[in-house]
Amino acid sequence: MKFLLQFFKDYKQTGAIAPSSRYLARGMVGELQNRTRTGDASPLNILELGAGTGPMTAEILRNMRPADHLDVVEINRPFCEHILRTYGKDDLCLHNCDVREFEPERSYDFIISSLPYENMPVEVGREIWNKKLALCAEGGCIVYFKYIKPSSFGNDYEKKIVERHLYHRRTVLMNLPPARVYTLRVDEGES
Repeated sequence: MKFLLQFFKDYKQTGAIAPSSRYLARGMVGELQNRTRTGDASPLNILELGAGTGPMTAEILRNMRPADHLDVVEINRPFCEHILRTYGKDDLCLHNCDVREFEPERSYDFIISSLPYENMPVEVGREIWNKKLALCAEGGCIVYFKYIKPSSFGNDYEKKIVERHLYHRRTVLMNLPPARVYTLRVDEGES
């Protein structure tokens, strides 16, 4: 109910009438799970954008190792308060701000985004995409989803980024509404 109320209060920030399903959350962290289970011991920097009430956060935390680091950026204060109550401060660093104002001192191996691009002006979406590409480490992944609809992309800028960096795409039917998960790999010199 809390999620639905936030949607009606400001649909441009919330973007959906219900939280993401556990199936979508698992689909979003599949590449992270593969990486943490391969035996690569180097710590990962992970960034979650638009955590909402935390379904992706929970799945990310389940797949993190002790040395990995998670920053969560959420613009909605009630959602931030919920995340702090649910997950505490020990396993993540929560930032209550617009991602365009977020200035970390690190780059990220994984950027997992649940931002409602379809509900924001094209120029704002472009600024956020540029920010994500700038924050992504060489060889890093950007994972995000879009609800399935006849037109896949809201603008040409996003479409070109996906065409250039697409690594994997999967469909998750067990979500309200069904969604398509895109995993992009940002190779050396491409950000």
